[in-house]
Amino acid sequence: MVIFNLIVVKKLLSAFLLFSFVDAVSQTVLPVPDHIVIVILENHSYSQIIGSSEAPYINALASDTNSALFTNSYGIEHPSQPNYLDLYSGCNQGVTDDNLPSTIPFTTVNLGSQLISSEKTFITYSEDLPNVGFNGASSGKYRRKHNPASNWMGTGTNQIPITTNQPFTAFPSGNFTLLPDVCYVIPNQDNDMHDGSITAADNWIYNKLSSYIQWAKTNNSLFILTFDEDDHTMNNQIVTIFTGQMVVGGQYSETINHYSILRTIEAMYGLPYACNASTATTVSDCWTVADVINTNQINFSVYPNPASHFVTLEIPEISLLNKLKLSFLNVLGEKVKEVPINSTISKIQVEELAPGYYLYRLENEGEVIKTANIIIK
Repeated sequence: MVIFNLIVVKKLLSAFLLFSFVDAVSQTVLPVPDHIVIVILENHSYSQIIGSSEAPYINALASDTNSALFTNSYGIEHPSQPNYLDLYSGCNQGVTDDNLPSTIPFTTVNLGSQLISSEKTFITYSEDLPNVGFNGASSGKYRRKHNPASNWMGTGTNQIPITTNQPFTAFPSGNFTLLPDVCYVIPNQDNDMHDGSITAADNWIYNKLSSYIQWAKTNNSLFILTFDEDDHTMNNQIVTIFTGQMVVGGQYSETINHYSILRTIEAMYGLPYACNASTATTVSDCWTVADVINTNQINFSVYPNPASHFVTLEIPEISLLNKLKLSFLNVLGEKVKEVPINSTISKIQVEELAPGYYLYRLENEGEVIKTANIIIK
């Protein structure tokens, strides 16, 4: 009886998770960026930024043909620190002020630990952080309350290495391919609109990150600009902009918040949803998914997507690779199919797979070249 109940529970859990992942993409296959850079600015409402002559670069970015401006984006609460925790972990972890949390390091699920557990990479780059792994409340104009991942530094459950907490001087501005899969960039309080002006922050974004933003538009990468909260005048309405090669430019009026952004990133990489991200809405209407993805100079395409009976893999540079294989993983991360790839065009039968949401993983000699979403119908 116990064995039977465990089997039933597992089947029900699998069905629930499958539904959740399909719902996450709202019948749209999300892109899988090579890199995501997330910047969080401070304490200004939507109306203070959009249309303001004090923020010429941010406004130019909002109208870029590769940018989505979300006209109904909201912070979750006040003051600052809980919003940073909401964006990073889907909950404020019981923190309702800007003081150093008393129960750190936390052991709850968070974006950094999810990525690392999935063999991906995560780093926070903070301006004025004095050294790698610094765990103090402040240094210069750096404030720990704006660096949410620092609350999980450790070696325990769901904790992340201190090496993920880096000074902004470590940001690889000369070679963006060296960036982690996902990173946070935290300006100091003079440059995030907390103590300094709108114009100072606008100039900082332009001077420090415009090169990455331009690069992202042609290199399967994404830039996310958002704010923690408003100035208490607009029901917490804030500016949120997505910019990247996979973004369909325009204004988007659906209501989103920090949980929505976190859920979207998690869905892109096939991660579980942390805390309140599980009930948030995925941002699914601003994407264009390229058929061909270029990673480490290896071009390949997997189509159709969604697929029903067969999936075709084309990889012209197969002569450069050895022991190439394509795997399919279900929403529990279990490998359900694996096939060796020996030709430039391979037709793989998938009709035996149950309809639903999967990840495909292309590997060469055990090294993952790419993991991306696919729907089997």
